[in-house]
Amino acid sequence: HQGAHRERRRAAERAVSRAMGGSCSMPLAAHARLESGWLRLQAAWGDPERPGHLVRAEAGGDIADVEAAGALGESVAARLRAGGAH
Repeated sequence: HQGAHRERRRAAERAVSRAMGGSCSMPLAAHARLESGWLRLQAAWGDPERPGHLVRAEAGGDIADVEAAGALGESVAARLRAGGAH
């Protein structure tokens, strides 16, 4: 059971990075955690040209599998882009 939760958290976090084109030099963070049965995903992107400026996004839901967790991550990445991340 814990392994399935861990895989869903990992899938959501990695989906944010993939959708944003993440690399070791990109100022991007994503953190997923299980809260009362819901997977909550928070992410932040920093603008390298504007130190201290962060674009934040989050979403959550009753995520049943790894595919749904990936879709949640893509949704959060889209919110980051809508907020000005690139």
